[in-house]
Amino acid sequence: MKKTVILIFLFLLTSMISCSKPEQLTIMVPAGAPALSQIYLQNDDDYLVDIVNGPDPLVAAFGSESHDFIFAPTNLGAKLYNNEIEYVFLAAVTFGNYFLATVSETSFNLASLEEKEIVCFGMNSTSDIILKYILDSNNINASITYVDSLEMANSSLIADNDKIILSAEPALSVLKTKISGIKTIDLQAEYQTITGDNSYPQSGVFARKDLSDRVIDKFLDDLESSIGKVNLEVEQTADLAVDLEMGFTKEVLIAAIPNSHIDYRDANDIKMDLENYFNIIYDINPVLIGGKLPDDNFYYSSR
Repeated sequence: MKKTVILIFLFLLTSMISCSKPEQLTIMVPAGAPALSQIYLQNDDDYLVDIVNGPDPLVAAFGSESHDFIFAPTNLGAKLYNNEIEYVFLAAVTFGNYFLATVSETSFNLASLEEKEIVCFGMNSTSDIILKYILDSNNINASITYVDSLEMANSSLIADNDKIILSAEPALSVLKTKISGIKTIDLQAEYQTITGDNSYPQSGVFARKDLSDRVIDKFLDDLESSIGKVNLEVEQTADLAVDLEMGFTKEVLIAAIPNSHIDYRDANDIKMDLENYFNIIYDINPVLIGGKLPDDNFYYSSR
C-alpha cells in the first residue's frame, strides 16, 4: 500500500513539474540578415527556431498559424494581413541589405547604369521594388533581367565580370571572397537620398494574435537584446553563427554584419517610415501589399 502511495506521489510530482515547465515558443525566420537578428534567441532554450529559404514557407506558416512568431518581409506581412491572417506586426529588424555590384565598370554610380542591363533576383519582391524605385526616381533607363535566386545573380557575375547584378548581404561578402575588385552601389544610401528616411523597413517580425501581451513583450525584450549584441559584439556573433551552422564563415560574417543594417524599431516607432515605404510599393503595384495600406490594427502597441 505504501509503495502504491509513493508511486502515485511521484507520478503526480512529475506531472506537476512537467506542467509547470513553459513550452518553447516557435519561430520561423528566413535565412540571411533576419536570421542573424534573432541569433541569440536561437541559442536560447526558450525558443525553437526554423530557418527557411524563400517566401513560400513563410506564406504557408502564416496561413497555418504553425509558429508563434514569423520573421518576414514587411510588405508580405501587410499583404497577408489584408487577407485576414491572424498575426500582428511587432517590429522592424532589418533595414535593407541590397547592393548593386560589378567588376568591370571604371566609375560605378547611378549615372553609369544608364542603358545598362541589371541582373536582378526576386521579381516583385523587395529587391525588385527598391531597385525600380531608385532607378525611376533618378530617371535612369536600365533594363532588368530576372533570375530565380540571389545565388544565380551572384553566379552570373562570377561567370561574366562585365555583368551588373543586384546582390545582398551576407551573400555579397561571400562573393567578394571569390572575385577581387568588386565595386558596389549601396541602395540603402540611395533610398535615403531620395526619401530622407534612414532606410526602408525591409523585414519585420509578426506574432500570432492569440499570444498574451506578457509573452509578446518578453519576446520583444529578448529580440531587442539579441540585435544589440549582434551590432556590438560582431566577432562573438560570427562565432555563434558558425556554431549554429548558418552556412557562412566567420570572416564573411564579420564583413557582412555591419552592411546588413540590422536594427530594432518597434511597431509604434516605425509606423510612419513603414507607411512611407508601403506607399512607394502601392504606387508601383498595389497588389504587392494586398491592394491597400494595412489599418492601425496591423501594429502591435502593448509596450
